[in-house]
Amino acid sequence: MRDKMVSILILNYNGFRFLKNCLDSVLSQSYKNFEVIFFDNASTDNSINYVKGNYNFEQIKIISSKVNLGFTGGNNKGLKHCSGELIVLLNNDTIVEKSWLKNLIEDYDSCENPGIIQSLVITEGIKPEYYEMNGTINLLGHNIMKQFEIAEIGIGKILLATGACMMFRKSLVKELDGLFPEEYFFYAEDTFFSLRSIFAGYNNYHTSNSAVRHIGSGSIGKKKNSFVTFCQERNRLLNFLVLFSPKFFIKYIPFLIFNFFVKIIRGLVSSQYSLTGLFRAYYWLLANTDWINNKRDELSKYKKISEEEVLKLISGKIFNGENILEKIINFFSVSYCRIASINILELQKKT
Repeated sequence: MRDKMVSILILNYNGFRFLKNCLDSVLSQSYKNFEVIFFDNASTDNSINYVKGNYNFEQIKIISSKVNLGFTGGNNKGLKHCSGELIVLLNNDTIVEKSWLKNLIEDYDSCENPGIIQSLVITEGIKPEYYEMNGTINLLGHNIMKQFEIAEIGIGKILLATGACMMFRKSLVKELDGLFPEEYFFYAEDTFFSLRSIFAGYNNYHTSNSAVRHIGSGSIGKKKNSFVTFCQERNRLLNFLVLFSPKFFIKYIPFLIFNFFVKIIRGLVSSQYSLTGLFRAYYWLLANTDWINNKRDELSKYKKISEEEVLKLISGKIFNGENILEKIINFFSVSYCRIASINILELQKKT
């Protein structure tokens, strides 16, 4: 393995409580040819002073923004300071194993036509059984677990590479003319980039040989306030509106309607979704059709494979199917995809 230069880009927003564990674990890597780009997104919790006071040496580049640019803007700006051939996006609320980077690079090099590779991200609150296989997304942009096999060597193809820990060539960003749309701010931007990698003709991979412990929601907390719900719902749906064709959109309308009413009901009976955020998300989509159309046209220039091939990696299930109601809804969703000729993952398994 050639000793490639790697840039590890860690975006921080008020993550002071995570930084010692994260940075200490990164700096203790067995693989040594790397730099750390620490990009602080206008934190107010003394994060930047702590890092400057404890980690201010040549291997770490410390950049501070005067405003919070979000996950998208912060990573886009941080990427400009990366000098590595390979780029790793790593969340600030993670702890990595000593051989994490070495194994990640070795497995990336061993893969066929790799676009993005993700580490095994063990997230608090996620059931251990969900790590037995790789997951994907459904047509609403939510995670559907246990869909793709992981080989005995620990590597398997995936659709979605998580932004908590993903690695890719810097040249891939140049080829696609950008990393994340800054309009997203945060949420579902990793789905966007993963889909673009697939559309460009590359394979995305998971490796269990490179492990990361992840707390989850480290920078924003777990409360679903209006802005969080707005970004989550808008961006999940926006990925399908800007990356797939108008022909697909016609078939997609029932999913948009279903999503809206189910989320409204959940927002009324629980705090899982903010009703204000949901209405804002759908209003934004309706009010920005010109932007959506222009973005779709712009992104279509970089596609090398058809959306039919990409859909084969996306689940038609709405839920992970853990109770009778979820299984019934999944049955009708997959049946609709069959009737509408949306050639999703489950239809491949039956042929």
